[in-house]
Amino acid sequence: MRTYDEIINDDWVPDEQKRQAKADSLLGHMAALLYQRGRIDLVQLLRRVRSAELEYDDESRTLDLWLDFDPGDHDELAEETGEALREVFRRVSSRLGYGVDWIGFRETLPNVGPDWRERLEDMLSGDRPTNQARRAMPEKPQWIEDRLAFTNAGELRVYQALKHIQLNQLPAEETISIFPLPYGRVPGHTWEPDLVVTYRGRAGVLEIDGPHHRVRRAVDTSRDHLLRDAGFAFVDRLPVEVMDDPKELMASLLRFLRRLKEAS
Repeated sequence: MRTYDEIINDDWVPDEQKRQAKADSLLGHMAALLYQRGRIDLVQLLRRVRSAELEYDDESRTLDLWLDFDPGDHDELAEETGEALREVFRRVSSRLGYGVDWIGFRETLPNVGPDWRERLEDMLSGDRPTNQARRAMPEKPQWIEDRLAFTNAGELRVYQALKHIQLNQLPAEETISIFPLPYGRVPGHTWEPDLVVTYRGRAGVLEIDGPHHRVRRAVDTSRDHLLRDAGFAFVDRLPVEVMDDPKELMASLLRFLRRLKEAS
């Protein structure tokens, strides 16, 4: 994998890609420095950034970094939190020398088309995915099943496999319940686990992992501990690679349920 410096200094890389690399580098260095300082709360907030963009401000003639958050996450940016992020941004930006002068925080804008009236009507009437509360006015989801929305095909495959176990491999009086993408609150944080599963009187969290770097992995471990402290009996993670192997996916899910059942 190419480093940020290799991308930014490559004459053959388009300017737009270089700007995106700088924005992502700034965000990553901020998260890493905050992790080293022990500010896991701020690292968790940065993990929920929807996009990081560099934009030139014609009026002030500055190059600005904008971090976009979903409305619920944006509400967590109190004055003290925002100033702490600005302080670490200033330190990182001056060291990297990208010429980025300022950082701002804003809410994501939903994708709205000419049919926005019809979509609002569907949302208000209840004819929409029942678990999609994250955005005030979401675009129509691409992956839907049982009136539940999913953010990608992998999440849907995991849900379908769990539903198969629910309907075909467990007795009705001792089966599981499945809650995809539920928004919830634990002390100090609002989070959206990929899946919450209940079984045998216990609740577990199942996350779908990508190829994360060490800082992200350490933060995930901290989050897992916090979820267990907040009452979840078991937290497990599925490598994204198992999504394409139905047998391996099913074996991983059955192992998750067995460990959830045995969790104290």
